[in-house]
Amino acid sequence: MNNIDRQQLSEQQSEKREDGGLLTFRQRLLFVMGFPGWVITGSIVSSIGIYFYLPPEGAGLQVLVSEEIFLGVLTAYGLARLIGGIVDSLADPLVGHYSDRSRSRWGRRRIFLIVGIVPMVFIPAALFFPPGEPQSFDTFLFLTIALAMYYIFFTVYVAPYLALIPEIAKTEKDRVELSRLRSMVGGPIIMAYGVLWLAGIDFFKGQGMDATSAIQWVVILSCVFSFICCICPILAVDDSKFESVPSELDMRSALLTTMSNRPFMIYLFAQIVFVMGSSMSGPAIPYIARVILGRDEGFAAKLGLAMLPGILIGFAVIHLVVAKIGTKRSLILTIFILGITMIPYGLLTPSTPGGPGDMLNLIVIVGLTAIKGLAIAGIMILPTVILGQLIDLDEANTGANRAAMYYGVQGLFTKWVYAASAAILSFLLSAYGRSAAEPLGVLLIGPVAGGLCLGGAILYLFYPEKAVRYRVDQLGRSEV
Repeated sequence: MNNIDRQQLSEQQSEKREDGGLLTFRQRLLFVMGFPGWVITGSIVSSIGIYFYLPPEGAGLQVLVSEEIFLGVLTAYGLARLIGGIVDSLADPLVGHYSDRSRSRWGRRRIFLIVGIVPMVFIPAALFFPPGEPQSFDTFLFLTIALAMYYIFFTVYVAPYLALIPEIAKTEKDRVELSRLRSMVGGPIIMAYGVLWLAGIDFFKGQGMDATSAIQWVVILSCVFSFICCICPILAVDDSKFESVPSELDMRSALLTTMSNRPFMIYLFAQIVFVMGSSMSGPAIPYIARVILGRDEGFAAKLGLAMLPGILIGFAVIHLVVAKIGTKRSLILTIFILGITMIPYGLLTPSTPGGPGDMLNLIVIVGLTAIKGLAIAGIMILPTVILGQLIDLDEANTGANRAAMYYGVQGLFTKWVYAASAAILSFLLSAYGRSAAEPLGVLLIGPVAGGLCLGGAILYLFYPEKAVRYRVDQLGRSEV
């Protein structure tokens, strides 16, 4: 064998992955670009959506849906999100089931990404062009239908995308590294977006646009960028070449088998409680900036930047923390940090720039936001790794890869949670106030969200990580 042949063989071996394909670093990089793409669509719907439909005082926007509270806790916005969440939750196990059983020549996961990408990234834009009059039933109906359609296609794209992770990365170490790459690439993009949509509104308003037009332009540009990100995995990964056994279970059997996995159900309930709290964090930022600090969207954008150093540090050290204390303990630690950084918001008193208490508010809020960044890094990476353990356990027991069903069942419950979280948030803002004169609704977000995060951390204590890994080892699935 000559030197050229040796070099070619070495290159091929370095690129060969355990998934049966040739997944190079470039392909992995393109795959992880899908992550910020679909997260951004979720941010458009949740963070910008609630700000657009239920704006704080002084934002220059009309309240688009009724603020009347019925059934004790529900607003019109909360009900629309809840209905959308119900529709979405029903789609999750269906998509997961058919993805696990698919034998498409386009790849059993990839075909779903192809079908879902366009509606998932462009339906959110429609939300910001409601055809009805403000606070009319037509506007409420439009919001409800658009949300339901978005959530369906979000599931069509995201559930199979996530199911590719344990097929691309076979070992826990490999999954930590892939999730770390995903977070190191996608995390800064997501964080930058959390800043830029606010800065973009401020920029377009500075060009003479009214607040409504400014938000619409920000959303349109966001959707185009999201599409570019989301098409990357489709171009990079052809899972038809993967050596993965499709599931032969019918829908009922697949659901029962999944939900009879006791460690998975412990993980699921911990995720439900934690996600209900953590999903309030992002949408709260512009309200905190305007109501507590008396500042505009431009400052809210700068406030989001305070998380970036913590996130970058978290990405750099998370694999060391996992190696030292394990995946489960690392996740509990990050959730705990997130929880304790949110609770103190409830103790603040609204101030005006340069007025009494302004400097204290700035120090507290910026400091808490910076610490929060450390937690965000771990939260982006570790739940996926734990779910990968559970998928390995199931594959070892059944002989089939049913990753999409696990993500589907998780989605069945967590989509309800996202809807419930939005309902809670809209209730707090509508019932208790979102202005400097009536700030209680904004102040309550922190303690409510932080308390739920701490509850999720406590539930994670019961996840039997050692038993799961031992069982997988016993069945010959782990290479750690």
